[in-house]
Amino acid sequence: KILKDDTMRRFAPSLRLSLRQLRRSMSTQAAPTYVSTRGGMKEMGFGDAVLQGLASDRGLMVPTHIPTFPEGAPEKWRDLSFQELAYEVMSLYVPESEIPAADLKNIINKSYSTFRSPDITPVVNLDDKLSVLELFHGPTFAFKDVALQFLGNLFEYLLAQRGIELMTVIGATSGDTGSSAIHGLRGKKGVQCFILYPDGRTSPIQEKQMTTVLDENIHNIALQGNFDDAQNIVKALFADLPFKKEYNLGAVNSINWARILAQTVYYVYAYLRTSKNGEPVSFSVPTGNFGDILAGFYAKKMGLPVDDLVVATNENDILDRFFKSGSYSRNECLETITPSMDITISSNFERFLYHMAGDDSAALSGMMSEFESTGTLTGTPDLVAACRAQMKSAMVPDDEVLKTIGDYEKANGYVLDPHSAIGVAAANKVGTDAKKMISLACAHWGKFPMAVERAVGSEAMSKLDPPQQLAELDSMDSRKHIVNAEIEDVRTFIVDQLA
Repeated sequence: KILKDDTMRRFAPSLRLSLRQLRRSMSTQAAPTYVSTRGGMKEMGFGDAVLQGLASDRGLMVPTHIPTFPEGAPEKWRDLSFQELAYEVMSLYVPESEIPAADLKNIINKSYSTFRSPDITPVVNLDDKLSVLELFHGPTFAFKDVALQFLGNLFEYLLAQRGIELMTVIGATSGDTGSSAIHGLRGKKGVQCFILYPDGRTSPIQEKQMTTVLDENIHNIALQGNFDDAQNIVKALFADLPFKKEYNLGAVNSINWARILAQTVYYVYAYLRTSKNGEPVSFSVPTGNFGDILAGFYAKKMGLPVDDLVVATNENDILDRFFKSGSYSRNECLETITPSMDITISSNFERFLYHMAGDDSAALSGMMSEFESTGTLTGTPDLVAACRAQMKSAMVPDDEVLKTIGDYEKANGYVLDPHSAIGVAAANKVGTDAKKMISLACAHWGKFPMAVERAVGSEAMSKLDPPQQLAELDSMDSRKHIVNAEIEDVRTFIVDQLA
């Protein structure tokens, strides 16, 4: 017995190491399959998860494990282009048996050929500590182009691969998702795209970017309600399984896993452009539906050296209130100068809670049932502590947004859009021990000229030139369909258009 105990003590550390290495090897060499956060669906492959969109049990698709970076990464990726890096990251989740390497590289290269910057998502230093990650160099001048240019080409590939003649894409937008989805899907073979947005509650330029796309497969629905109405209608249509099956519904909102995956890439890219010697960095992320910062969470779990992830909200602060109090409760949707973040239910937060609950679908399903029936979800002390260990938060009201835009324009001539200013203001509020804080710049200031003029003054504004593509929108023809914020009205409109 003594010999046995001594032997076990001697070999236990190496046995534990071997098990850890085995788990690491499995997670890096085998791409995950995908399941619903609520546990009501069987495991499926990457392509099926992308085409599935919202799970049939109303949950969201998540990977069965989070792959870790291969040996030597991310440091060995420092000299890669954005496109090359995107392949390295995405291929960890996409098995070659589903999409061969050459095809995945082609999809990626095609997707980012539409961007104006050769760096795709360049990093700009504001001072020695704070940098911004410019995510607005795609066709619609918003961060969602990074994911939706990819998703549009991915949809087209998967439909052709499976011989599917029609996919009906339905999405809800508070401003930027709609235009990015439309520009990613316009003219795509086999795709009909319906975008719901709250009439009068996007910026005029955001609306024009949607309604001036006159391709036959694009349908803009100006909903007589708010963003939450639009998002709830989309979820209800996906939950109507006969309707979903008959019209082959697909999702472009960040409920679609491929969007989260594509956004994970630029966290790695930003780290490689700002860090030295493997030092961790922190990120501040303007947050509405939680998809963007969730991508940062996945990047961190994959092995990216990240210190802090800061959830930066506007006055629709359901997320900040959760991190402060442990209560996730819906309030009335306030209209702010950051319309893309005027959201009172953050759909992707469900994925984060699933992971924080230990990938426990039964526990997550119970929490979401509580929230959907009462409008409030109260986290257990352990759950709240787990969430706070991963992220910090701050709320930035409109007056602070305007002050931040004005301060940075005066200090160094850099103009932030209102959403990007929320990230910068939250970064300054929360701070970090990391040597570098990177704030995500979500949109070009030219999409929100009225708010920017309030912040910088008319004299400074007169010296700013908006991009030509945005300035030309007012002179272009447009088309939209005004529909009541009722599921049956929207369903009838979709069916009539597809007839």
